[in-house]
Amino acid sequence: MQHSQGFLHTVQKGDTLYRLSRRYHVPLWAILYANPYINIYNLQIGDEVCIPARVYPKEGMPVDK
Repeated sequence: MQHSQGFLHTVQKGDTLYRLSRRYHVPLWAILYANPYINIYNLQIGDEVCIPARVYPKEGMPVDK
């Protein structure tokens, strides 16, 4: 796993990346960017997902409000 500027969340039953983005107030694209090797179609209980602490939008990227 690459270095995470944030914290690790252990996936629990019912978790999706979208739900994690809403729970932690982090844009979905930032979670995807921080976890380039995660299989978004096969998220398993016990998987670890890096939740970025600080998010700086890239040029041309949508910004959640």
